[in-house]
Amino acid sequence: MEVSEQQVVPLLAQVLKMAPADLENLQPDDDLREYGLNSLSAVELIVELENHLNIMIDDDNLLLEELSTLRRIENMLAHYV
Repeated sequence: MEVSEQQVVPLLAQVLKMAPADLENLQPDDDLREYGLNSLSAVELIVELENHLNIMIDDDNLLLEELSTLRRIENMLAHYV
């Protein structure tokens, strides 16, 4: 199973307390920290991804840098699904 932007963006919007429409123009390599992603919201995003995809993400992938763009998130999740 491949993880798509359509799965990640709504969870990201929820964590960032934004409407999904606010992230419509988000590009795969846009820095999510510019949208408000920080270390706390990154942990929240990990929990949401784990729950939504029924996976357990390794501690090595809990770095903010690993979650800094949609492309990085999708590449990281490819190891789990």
